[in-house]
Amino acid sequence: MTVPLVSRGNGRWGSPSPAWDHLINRESSGIPDIIQQIHDVNSGGNEAEGLFQITPKTWQRHNGTDFAASARRATPQQQAIVAARIFIRNPTGSDWGAGRPGRENPHQLAAGLVPLGQPSQEPAVPDNRPDFNEINNIDMEDGSHSSIRSQLPKNWFIHTQQGNGNAEDLFHFLMSTSGAGAVSYHYAIAEDPNDHGVTVVDIVDTDRYSWSVLNANVFSINACFAGSFAEQTRDQWLANYRNAIRVAAYLAVQDCKKYPTIAAVVIPPPYANHGSGISDHRFVTKALGIGSHTDVGGPMAPPWSGFPWDVLAADVNSFLVPAASGPDTPPPVVDTTPPTIPNYDTLIYDQVAGRWEMLGWRTQVESQAVVLDAVLKTKNAGRTGFTRGPHAIEDTKGTA
Repeated sequence: MTVPLVSRGNGRWGSPSPAWDHLINRESSGIPDIIQQIHDVNSGGNEAEGLFQITPKTWQRHNGTDFAASARRATPQQQAIVAARIFIRNPTGSDWGAGRPGRENPHQLAAGLVPLGQPSQEPAVPDNRPDFNEINNIDMEDGSHSSIRSQLPKNWFIHTQQGNGNAEDLFHFLMSTSGAGAVSYHYAIAEDPNDHGVTVVDIVDTDRYSWSVLNANVFSINACFAGSFAEQTRDQWLANYRNAIRVAAYLAVQDCKKYPTIAAVVIPPPYANHGSGISDHRFVTKALGIGSHTDVGGPMAPPWSGFPWDVLAADVNSFLVPAASGPDTPPPVVDTTPPTIPNYDTLIYDQVAGRWEMLGWRTQVESQAVVLDAVLKTKNAGRTGFTRGPHAIEDTKGTA
């Protein structure tokens, strides 16, 4: 048995099994050669590796060394085989914390395994993921800054930090908050001011809700641009956060696919749409009437002199269109010529009085007369009589 895998593009992997896909994303963000990012009992020489975060000792105990010295040195498919061995030996899934709130259901993990050699039933996802470094710190959030959802998310909100620092700085600050002042986000997103590379720190599992927007927490996913301010101009946003905005759009679209309850549409100010979609903290205040925050800032109508909503919307739309995976297929040709209203007078004349080559250059009436003569042995062809009223059929049989 093995865990079925599917390429997610840009070197990342997932699974067509929702339970295993969730586990892979939680453990490694789909990166097959990643090394454990957190400090725990395995630190100091036994750090977990690979898609399923398997420690070297566990890898060896389940004969992973048949493939490679450790998980990150094995192919994704070899890692999947060893992960299946681990689960079959311990079907509770507790090696990965399965069964805990917000984690995977062991029965669904068991149902997701497939025999070796069985192809995945899901095609690879097109490679349209923007380049960014992802740090998975979800396991470091022990439930003290998040809660179990009572409903599926329907909104995806962006925030400004209103302070300086990068994504990791923001993560550590959030974990230092406590009590009534505790706050958290699902993602912290930062763009390096020098090389403009983007880093995303995963903080709270999206199956749980973060503490970001008061009573809107329970139905939202929240991402914060580290080091950003609501007072930034459009030019400042585009100069310092252009790549980060595109990554935020990508994350939003991925979550919209994971949770179809979130409409994959951007709701810019003045928030004419009060329903499901992608917006900001000010939407919560202005559209939903919850709280008083007004980030990400900027005017309430275009042209946007603050946050570039048009840029975010364009990025979201670009990720909703699958990337090309082969030769371009030309779009179907659609005839957009307006329909011509027929001239029925002309059509009737052509049908009745027109002479047709297929009828020996006779009109329809002349042709019918020839047929009538042939069938009834009459001599009607060539006659010119005509009436619109009732008339008797004249039998000219046998006459000259």
